[in-house]
Amino acid sequence: MMRGLAALARRLDPRLKLGAALVLGPVLWLVGAAQAGACALVLLALVAPLAADHPLGGRMVRSLLLFVVFWVAAKAGLDALSGLPLGAISAGAGELAIRLAALLLLGLFLALSSSARALGMAVAWAVRPVVGREQAWRLALSLALMVHFLPLCLSTVSQVRQTMARRCPRCGFFLRMVVIPQAVIRALGQKTWNQTLAVAGRNLDRPEAWEPDFSWTSRDTLLCLLVICALAGLIFPVIFVPSP
Repeated sequence: MMRGLAALARRLDPRLKLGAALVLGPVLWLVGAAQAGACALVLLALVAPLAADHPLGGRMVRSLLLFVVFWVAAKAGLDALSGLPLGAISAGAGELAIRLAALLLLGLFLALSSSARALGMAVAWAVRPVVGREQAWRLALSLALMVHFLPLCLSTVSQVRQTMARRCPRCGFFLRMVVIPQAVIRALGQKTWNQTLAVAGRNLDRPEAWEPDFSWTSRDTLLCLLVICALAGLIFPVIFVPSP
């Protein structure tokens, strides 16, 4: 069942996934913490099978959780320094953790369920009527490269950390924090040339490579209606129900 859910998410039209993500992202900061938590649970159920099939999926999830923990701890520390009571500090930190985790899970779902090129073509399809064909494919290529570099950065950081742990097992924390970022930046700088050659070798540096080739199906229509109803259920209380 988990593999079937992951396969279904990958087969969905990327325009549907990108549009839903663009709407749901701001909504997560407008709705209540309970609604944001429910969205986070749904997204976690969608991301889990996708991460299980990805070589770096589990590592991505752990990195995002560490990111959430860092910012929640930073907020709690600043609130404590400002003199807020413990209850307010806990409530604020918990709400931030829920909203930030939901937002990061949304981005991870988008990245794991669609290829970088599919997302780029979806963006090109959306912005072409506004910016024109020439600028649309350039934006699509830029987005595809950015999405592609996210797992590449994560893999590079992991390799550098493993190499340093084997060669310098007794290095202190502060030395690691100095050496690892420098090594990662250097390695990524070398990989940019490889990416340039890959783009040129696959003829991705021309408008024809970014012509949308999507096929909208009845399954996409049904899920689009479900997404619209779910988003309407989240947004309606925020817009039309007055706050007490």
